[in-house]
Amino acid sequence: MLHELARAYTPQIKDALCIGLGMGIVPTALARDGARVDVVDINPAILPLAVKYFDFQPEKVSVHFGDGRYFVSRCRKRYDTIVLDAFLGDSSPSHLFTREAFGSMRNILHPGGTVVMNIFGALCGEDEFFTASLAKTLGAVFKNVRVHQAGGGNTFLVGSDLDPLTLRRRPDLTQVHPSVRQGVEHGFAGTLPVNLARGIVLTDDYNPVEFYDARNRERLRRWLAIQMRRG
Repeated sequence: MLHELARAYTPQIKDALCIGLGMGIVPTALARDGARVDVVDINPAILPLAVKYFDFQPEKVSVHFGDGRYFVSRCRKRYDTIVLDAFLGDSSPSHLFTREAFGSMRNILHPGGTVVMNIFGALCGEDEFFTASLAKTLGAVFKNVRVHQAGGGNTFLVGSDLDPLTLRRRPDLTQVHPSVRQGVEHGFAGTLPVNLARGIVLTDDYNPVEFYDARNRERLRRWLAIQMRRG
């Protein structure tokens, strides 16, 4: 979803920044498209795992180790897309999701660039504070925000100054593993409305998402434990 949303919304991707390496799947896909890719991750231990178990080839991209926000604040390059896929276990690092943080990312984007992010977030009920706040905060920095949701509880947000912000390309499902293809199709079926009144603009001075998102994290942990038991 991250790769395909960046590809779908961004007019062209020659330079990309990935905040969060994960298993290297998204950076690899962007590099395969011909983009110059920088990756920043705070945990050096993730790299050998990505290489050993997911065939990640670090020589195809430029890997940096350190805090993503610090990297962005000191960066002198400009990018067509920034993919934000950073987690501390099952939660998102709150300092990467404030108005000031998004403002720093906007400063290093080319005109028409996009920020694409992945979170575990609800879109209804009492647990939607995190998603609503992120959408509202992203909208305080960028002209347009779009929200998609795939299976497994993943919610994806796209922010850009493009107007209108529309899907320019359909996903290349031939590159999607069959086990998650249905989720990707569902995610691209349309954008989802967010009740912005249920959230606040998150700032460096006041960002209580970790407190309000605790219930979501507990639910995810319970689901993972049940899946492991069934497995």
